[in-house]
Amino acid sequence: MTTVVSLADYKRAARLGLPDICFNKRELDQLLTVYSRRVMNGEWKDYAIRHDPTMAAFLIYRNNSRQPAFTVIKRQTSSDKTEFLVFHGRERLKRSASLTDALSVLKRKLKLVKK
Repeated sequence: MTTVVSLADYKRAARLGLPDICFNKRELDQLLTVYSRRVMNGEWKDYAIRHDPTMAAFLIYRNNSRQPAFTVIKRQTSSDKTEFLVFHGRERLKRSASLTDALSVLKRKLKLVKK
């Protein structure tokens, strides 16, 4: 069930708490580049972005399902370093300090079909 909160209350609470972790412009550009290539191939259909004080998530959907096919997460580690994780459902595919490295598992590799 969703909860309706006034914008003033939300902003007041946000100032008191920790700031949300978000994707910066460069990271969002990298995510959308990988996403758009797969959309052009007809593999992916939709995406969503979620952020809160603990993490930012880029959710990728293949069709109109409730569960994302892939999720890219940005979070702060206990030592205040940023790490990126890529999940396929509940299975962790990649964990890296670099978004470029983490997204490498989502990039299609060309394979020889016929010689």
